[in-house]
Amino acid sequence: MLFIFQNRLGREEMIKLYVIRIAGSFLLILSFAGIVHGARAAAAQVIYKSVRYRDETQSRRDPEAAERRAHAAHRLYPYNYYFCIWTAENCWYYRNDETGHEVFERVGLARKWCDRGLELNERKSQLRLLKARLIARTSPAKGAEYWQEYVDWHFWDRYNHAALVELYADAGNLESAMEELKWVKRSKHYKHAGSLLQVAWKREVMEVPGKE
Repeated sequence: MLFIFQNRLGREEMIKLYVIRIAGSFLLILSFAGIVHGARAAAAQVIYKSVRYRDETQSRRDPEAAERRAHAAHRLYPYNYYFCIWTAENCWYYRNDETGHEVFERVGLARKWCDRGLELNERKSQLRLLKARLIARTSPAKGAEYWQEYVDWHFWDRYNHAALVELYADAGNLESAMEELKWVKRSKHYKHAGSLLQVAWKREVMEVPGKE
């Protein structure tokens, strides 16, 4: 009887030890995964800072080089939507070469990084506005409609309405542009938005003889 009790006790101790070993191994794997994840994130952040805060002239001359480094950082840590924002905007705002001609590949890179950022954060204003402008290249009305959906969600930012004035004006929807301009009054964006609407209005008058 004593032998049976001791044998049972030994098996219980072995089971406990086995469970402890499994739990310890699991924690060790988690710790190692955390270390690797942290190291990859840190390396990606170093690349991000080296690209993000370099001389602006370099970014303007060669957005493709910055994009290649961004790609390397994204492979290490594909969760930084701020990196997507900066890369997309850098390719978009410097889409023209030194002669003033648009580089089609840069527009494509801007679109790629914009979509990549929206997959991470679909409500980030910079990405939504850039997406609207990209859409507006082929359909100004759809670009304005896309941004309108965001403005309805984030209504009380006057810059959002100013951007909508621009998009509606470019789409030739002057009535909607004028309606949006009302929400920009008494803000620093009013003068610029108003000038864009004036340009659009003059353009329409020139295109439609006899219209005043």
